[in-house]
Amino acid sequence: MSHMTAVFPVRRSLTRPAAFVIALSWGCQGTTTDGLATAGARTVETQWVDPGTLRQSPVQHDSLSPSQVDRIKKVHEVFAEVDPTPLEKWLEDFRRDRDPDREIAIYEGMAEAYVAYSEGRSLTPDQKADVYQVVLLRSAAPDDEVLERVSLKVLTVAEAKQILSLYKAPPTPLTVVADP
Repeated sequence: MSHMTAVFPVRRSLTRPAAFVIALSWGCQGTTTDGLATAGARTVETQWVDPGTLRQSPVQHDSLSPSQVDRIKKVHEVFAEVDPTPLEKWLEDFRRDRDPDREIAIYEGMAEAYVAYSEGRSLTPDQKADVYQVVLLRSAAPDDEVLERVSLKVLTVAEAKQILSLYKAPPTPLTVVADP
């Protein structure tokens, strides 16, 4: 397979679960509908891939709006305990997304589920990492696929199911295009 370039969402592909579900696209670029690339002569296949095989897309936006930056800061604050990436890198990654608002909204949904599960619990760093991995995978895949693929360090499957029940948005696979 040729090298892939992430069209969006860069942040989710860089947070490195062992494999990630993506919508692979070949052919001419088009628009996306229902979270999957489907347009014109585009061929689409959804599959799990190693995020290490993807390359970042170029910067798509010179800047983000103040509202977008504020939203990213809030999400970054929630995940800082499990993702040590500096805020500046988060902002750069969102500038690489074709639709930063869409991707920010996905991260806000992830943060909502993460906080809802974590509140009132004294979680260890490994437990927090498991919660993050569950919401990250769930952002791109349905519950059953997450449960098949998640590599939990300390949480049980029952706990993972509880986390999944807190994530309300539909799965949105990464969309990538093959390098020409």
